[in-house]
This record gives sequence, structure tokens and C-alpha cells, in this order.
Amino acid sequence: MANENTGNGELYQYDLDLYPNEASGMLAIENEELLGEHGWDRAFWVCLDEGEVVDCLALVGHKDGTGTDLESDWEIERLHAVAVGNTKTTDDAEALTRKDGYVYIIGSHFGSKSGPLQPKRDFVARFDEAAVLHATNDPAAEIEVARPSFVLHRIINDACKEHGVDLVPLGPNCHEAFIEETIKVGKKKRKKWAGLVREGDWPLNVEGATFRPGGSLLIGLRFPMSADGRPILVDVEGIERLFEEGDSKPEVKGFWTLDAVGSNGELAGVRDLTYVGDELHAITGDVDSSQEASLLIKDYPGGRDTVSTHWRCVLPEDRSSGEVEAELIREFPGLPRVEGIAGTEDGRFFYVVDEDEGVHLRLTRLLAS
Repeated sequence: MANENTGNGELYQYDLDLYPNEASGMLAIENEELLGEHGWDRAFWVCLDEGEVVDCLALVGHKDGTGTDLESDWEIERLHAVAVGNTKTTDDAEALTRKDGYVYIIGSHFGSKSGPLQPKRDFVARFDEAAVLHATNDPAAEIEVARPSFVLHRIINDACKEHGVDLVPLGPNCHEAFIEETIKVGKKKRKKWAGLVREGDWPLNVEGATFRPGGSLLIGLRFPMSADGRPILVDVEGIERLFEEGDSKPEVKGFWTLDAVGSNGELAGVRDLTYVGDELHAITGDVDSSQEASLLIKDYPGGRDTVSTHWRCVLPEDRSSGEVEAELIREFPGLPRVEGIAGTEDGRFFYVVDEDEGVHLRLTRLLAS
């Protein structure tokens, strides 16, 4: 249930049956024709982090003419899509954002809980939102997929060293599982990407993304964070080059550090990002929600219980790097898995939340503040 903020600061809730997937990001739909075809007055794209990218998108819409309290009358449709371009296996979609009419879906670029890093998570995909006329058309969307194994991993790691970014030291368990084991797999299986993951690298766990007003892409990292435990944003120019012919690659313009660590924790990572006007809104939270089997928690226990928190800040438009103070908007002490945020023109904020603490998620919750 999506709901308006009540006078005492509580959040309404609406359970969404998205079985068997886990929700991981959201974005307001701007295609008015699509809304009209479904009879909705507002709706959101929601990405799911289990399965192929063509199977991981859903639309959550509110029925038109049913009032503005948003306490009921929500519907869900799965997007019927096909992949074009690179059709290799994809998995673990984590972020949604929009530029020039295209909705971008970005993979985690990480690995399983026990490693190693997995190329199938190293994808960026996009589709033309205006071309989607109804979610259940066959197909409703053609999703362009770029899966350049470990290209962003290499670009961002090299840029960290070039910019002198002071990152948290890589723990021994994570180093062995995500760096050493990935290098071994590449060599043993003679992968084309062998050599792109190197000693001295940090594994990247992408969880949020949004385009800045000037057009560059902010990538929010859940891991790594700064040496003092603050969330890191990577400012990337030219992500669309991944879909163009030739060898041109995106470039890292800089890195931002957010002073945005929530209660009960010593360090925090990004969970999602969105722009509303010139304000950047971020959800930050714990290092990993899977407490039992997490190597990240083992190496970074100070990030085990960090409360999921909504922050806002303004990034100077004439800069691509810096440290930024963030203003606390809302804490979610009882919801450790706040996975997505979207703002609307009428001043509401919506959050998509994984409710199940187990491995097999059965449903998600959509909240509005």
C-alpha cells in the first residue's frame, strides 16, 4: 500500500505481491500515455534484483479517480520485455534512473554473498519509456543491454587511485572472496575479462543511481565507503557510450563523500538515490542485510546495524568531487531493507521496502511519506 505521511510522522503501508523477487529500486513513471492506458493517476517503475533484466521490471500504479489519500487502489503489472544488443545472462538489477527519455537499469557489479564477483551483474540496460504503450503488450519494451564485463569496475578502481580517494581498507575475507577468487577464475577459465580485476582493487557494490541536472550519472556505492565510513558517490560522464559503436568508454569525473551515516552504525552505504529539482535525496543504510552469511558484516561489524535513513543535500553544479553535509529527513529504525526512493511533484516521497528477512522474499512493501 502506498500512503501519505500522517500527522504523527508514521508511514502508511501497502503490501505488493512481487513473488519471488526482491525489490531493489524505483522511479516515477513520466509516460502520461502509458498511465492513461492503465487508468492510473500515478505510477512507478520498480526493479527486482533476482533474474534476467528483461524479467525484473514491474509497474506499480494507483487507480485514477480513487482519491488522493493513496491508502488503497494500487495495481501491479509485470513489464513484458525482450533484450536487444548484448543478450548474455544478466542478474541483480539494483538501480533505476532516467535520461533523455531512456530509463536506465544498472546491475550491482558485485557477486554472491560468498564471492567471487560475477560478470552477469556487470550490466547497464535501458529502454525508451515513451515507446511503452501498455505493460502487457508482447513485447511492451525492447531493452538494450550492455554487459561489458568489469569495464566499470576497472574504470572506477583506476579513478579511485588517480583521485586519491581514501577508501576503507579492504577486509581479509572480502579480499579473498571477491578479488583473489575472481582473479583465479579469470585465469583458470581463460576469460576474456581476465586481467580487469587486479590485486589492490576494491569490489564494487552498486545500489543506487541518478542523473545529475547537468547530465552526468551519480553511482551510489553500498561498498566500498570512505575510510571514515561515509557513503561514496561516483560521478560518471558518458554512460550512454556503452550503447554506442566503437571503444569509447565512460569517464569518472570525480567522487563525492556524503556525511550521511544513520543511527546505530559506524559506517553506511548507499541504498538508492534520486533528484527532486536541484536536491539530491539518498537512502543510506547497513553494509549488508543478510547478517548470517555476509562476509561484509564479518569484515565490517560497525555497519551491521546502521539504520536506514533518508537524507537530502545539494551538490554544487560546478564541481564533480567533494565532501557534502546531508540533512536527515527520516529514519526507518524498524525497516532495515529500504531499497528505493522516488519523489513526486506534489511533495510526496515513496519508498519500496523488502519486508522479508529470509533468503526467499515473498512480498515487498511500498511506502510514501
